[in-house]
Amino acid sequence: MDLQDVTRNQHFVPQVEQRLNAINPSAKVVNQKIYSFSVVDRENYGIELDSPNGFKINKTLSLTDIFSFDVLETEAERYNFEKLFHQYESDIKLNTESLISKLPNTSSDIKPEVLNLFISKLLNFIRNPYSIKKVLNTFPSLKNVHPTNPIHYQNFQRVLKGRKPQQQHLCEHLGVTEEEYADWLSIIFLLLTPLEDGQPNFFEQVVKGLYENPDTFIMIIVYTFDEKTCLLSDRGYSIPLPEDQHTAWDFNLNSHGFIRYIFGDLNSLAPSNAPKSLIEAYKSRPKSISVHHKINELESLEQYNKHVVYQCHENVFNSSVECYGL
Repeated sequence: MDLQDVTRNQHFVPQVEQRLNAINPSAKVVNQKIYSFSVVDRENYGIELDSPNGFKINKTLSLTDIFSFDVLETEAERYNFEKLFHQYESDIKLNTESLISKLPNTSSDIKPEVLNLFISKLLNFIRNPYSIKKVLNTFPSLKNVHPTNPIHYQNFQRVLKGRKPQQQHLCEHLGVTEEEYADWLSIIFLLLTPLEDGQPNFFEQVVKGLYENPDTFIMIIVYTFDEKTCLLSDRGYSIPLPEDQHTAWDFNLNSHGFIRYIFGDLNSLAPSNAPKSLIEAYKSRPKSISVHHKINELESLEQYNKHVVYQCHENVFNSSVECYGL
């Protein structure tokens, strides 16, 4: 794939997700805005509105050349990951609207939407500059790995050795070393580039393995609200449960909904007196995914919004100046 692209203002939370939380969703795309809040007291979930006018989405949750790994001398052109990201961003709005439209019909098959949304939104974690160190700790096996295909190897060398005039400034801003920044860019490349013809990239293989693991119980809960609004984190996700219990992720769907994915360990979830043969028989059955829809559960919304505030880097976003539960 040709990764040359002219984009300098690069979003780490996609514009399409922000636009699903816009103050003025009916406005022209170029004029759509979102409210930003700064965290002023994390322990007590204190936030402060940054501007009563909101901010234009095309300039929000982005950094100049954050994903550019080779900026050409002309400054007008660069190599970056915009094309790799676009393949996951392009259907977020469609999948979100399709999922929500199907929820009233309990017999609808919504598994394609919830799977596709999980893939797209998990990418927010990988591409988020405020999660660089966590990404490095999550994929340590990819350090010092390189592709063998000559074309991919040439691009990978650009990732490692390309001209990055922005690197020092970005590293100082993000509190990471230049080595950590370079390692993060290389991990993004290795995760998202289809290194073998006819095979999914490593990122999709990781997600597929998570969903198909026979030792994992999967539950998905979609929360929607008629009036109250859901926050969007500058990290793009939040963690609703202690990580030593289960793997769980919360993602904003739009201004009036969020989705929770829970991956539980069947061995720890099973009763202590359950026969091992019964547990193994359950694992051998075709994989099923339990999906639930909760409407106007305000206690859940309050906890969600508090998690978003507590776990964000420094800002949260909303379609309203009123943030429920804070």
